[in-house]
Amino acid sequence: MKTRDWLMTEESLLEKDVDTFEDLSEREKKNLQLVMTELNGWATQSVDMVLSVMAEDGVYYDITGEPAAGHDEIREFGLGWVDAVPDFKPFIESFIVQGNKVVNMGRIRGTIQKEFFGLPATGKKFDCQYCQVAFIENGKIKYVRDHWNLVDMYYQVGWDVKTLAK
Repeated sequence: MKTRDWLMTEESLLEKDVDTFEDLSEREKKNLQLVMTELNGWATQSVDMVLSVMAEDGVYYDITGEPAAGHDEIREFGLGWVDAVPDFKPFIESFIVQGNKVVNMGRIRGTIQKEFFGLPATGKKFDCQYCQVAFIENGKIKYVRDHWNLVDMYYQVGWDVKTLAK
């Protein structure tokens, strides 16, 4: 397994050029670039950029909700995020790349400025731990699973954590 594991405090790995990951094969660099494009789509609030690297029948599964399957559902999910959190930014501390799998971890940050999937806008900021696993197939991201600390976000933005149990 080849890994790139830097725990950085000032610079997100999204700022790095994929060619600086010297121990990766050319195929792994291409796969990493796909994921970096997807993440930069979120960082710039461009759902179209996210979709540009997703397979037409790809699945985006944020574990806090139902999986979004295909471009139409992924677009709907993505627009929900960028509308509610227009300053959303992933901060990537580490990548692990092995063949067609790319894992990244770090933090997600933003401010709940509008309704967030049925929850009220609070105007408060959040900063949560985050990890994503992506599977690449035929030069596109076929499956993404995002894991992040929803309970921490609820506390930070002032939502009632008890509603999660319902």
